Formats: sequence, structure tokens, C-alpha cells
Amino acid sequence: MRCLQSRGGLLSAWGTVLVTIGLAWPIVLFLCWPTVRTLVDAWMASRTFRHGFFILPATIYLLWVYRQRLLRIVPARSVSGAGLVTLLAWSWWEGHIEEHVFWQQVSLVAMLPALIWALCGTAIFRVLCFPLGLLVFALPIGTAAEGWLRDFTTAFLEVTLNAVGVPLLREGYFITIPSSKWEVATDCAGLRYVLPGLALGYMYAAMVYRQALRRVAFLTLCCTLLILANGARAFSIIVFDFVGLADGTDHRVFSYLIYGVTIVLLGWVGTTWVDDTTEEAPPGWVPHHGST
Repeated sequence: MRCLQSRGGLLSAWGTVLVTIGLAWPIVLFLCWPTVRTLVDAWMASRTFRHGFFILPATIYLLWVYRQRLLRIVPARSVSGAGLVTLLAWSWWEGHIEEHVFWQQVSLVAMLPALIWALCGTAIFRVLCFPLGLLVFALPIGTAAEGWLRDFTTAFLEVTLNAVGVPLLREGYFITIPSSKWEVATDCAGLRYVLPGLALGYMYAAMVYRQALRRVAFLTLCCTLLILANGARAFSIIVFDFVGLADGTDHRVFSYLIYGVTIVLLGWVGTTWVDDTTEEAPPGWVPHHGST
């Protein structure tokens, strides 16, 4: 009976923790509602960040997926985690006073994992650290890379169009072919491809891989293929326009088709890298024996 009582106590402790987290996260979001609203406004203002609406539900789903890895770990409060929550709350307040929106957003998003650390303990936070990292994709970041992506896409088009014999004249971000003139606009740079694809790849890596090296390798592959896919999208639009098989109205058709093929390809490649699913007992785990 001793082991059964221990197991019952563990489940009871988990129940308390889950209820506490279920209350803590909504309270924090409510108290920081002006910042939440700025995030929602950023998601709505640009299709580049529209995936932000799915990040919190996706993170909660990942935590649910990880539940079997956590049931053997005893939840315990962490002083270090509580200290981080306090520091982030102060940081958010400073950002609020200074009207620094991005500062507030980073502090708020970081506060959610910090609450897990404070309420569940270091051993559990180590297991959940990677899936909780998905929350970073809720931030409207990445626009600094648009200039580089725009340069790459333009250069990619110049090389590939020349390779297939399409005559062109490149003037900065403008490419002129006999049938029309095209601009590699900021919206066409590829960030709209890369960010949602990386978020999806991050979820995949969190569910499939245990080793950090495999996760990093897969995310690097995701980023590389998504950038190339955006170049292939722009290339196909111009080439099909050149041969008279499509016009500018077919942008979205090419975008969705190539994007879908790229995601399927990444999933297929990712399955060939699956590591050993045998998991070592996590720190702090409590063994359960048969009933006596």
C-alpha cells in the first residue's frame, strides 16, 4: 500500500500544480492585457506574423504531448524560477512605464515559461524547456532579416533565370524580362514563408527528437529549404509568365503549392532522422513498483 499512496500523492501534487498553472497563466495575460493587445494587433496587421494566433494553443498541445515524460517527476517549487518571474514582472513594468512595446512583449512571453519553472521546479522545467521555446514565435520578430532575404531572392532569380535561358535585366530589386517587369518586394522576400514554417518545424522537432543536435540540424534544414522554396516560388511565377502559362493572379496558387510540397518534404526527411526513442529516467523521477 505504501507505493500506491506514494503514487496517489504524486498525482495529487500534479493536480494542484496544473490547477495553479491554469489560473496563473490567464491571470498574467489579464494583468498584462495592453501588451497582449499589441501582440494581437501585430498578428492582425501583417500576414507574416499571422501564425502568432496559433502559438499559445500549439504550446499547450506540446505540453500535453510531453505529459508521459513528466508523470514520474515530483513537482516542486523553485526559488530561482520565482526570482525570474519577479525580475520579468519588473521588466514588463519598466517597459510599460517607458512605453517600450517590444520590451513589454518579450517580458510577457518569457514570463509564461518562468511560471512553469517557479511552480513545477527545475527538473520539470528542463524537460519542458524546448517545447516552451515555441512561445518565441509569438513575438513579431524577424523583420531585420527581410533585407538579406530580399537580396538573396533577387540573386537567386537572376542565377536561375539565366540558367534556363530567360533573358533579363536586373536593376536593384527589379527584374525585367521580355513579357513583363517584376519587383522583389519586401513582402516577397520570404519571411512570410520562413517564420510559420520554422514554427511548424519547431513543433515537429519537439515531438520527434530528443537530442539537441538533431533538433538544431532539423531546424537549420527547415530554414534553408524554406528560403530556397520562396526563391523557387518567385522563379516559377516569372518563368510561367514568360512562357504564357500563368499571370500575376496565380501568385497564391504557386505559393500554396510550393509551400505545401516543402512542408511534406521536410516531414519526410525528418522521419529519416528520428533518434532512439528509449528515454533515460529524468532527474527527480519516482519509481513505481507493483502493489504489495
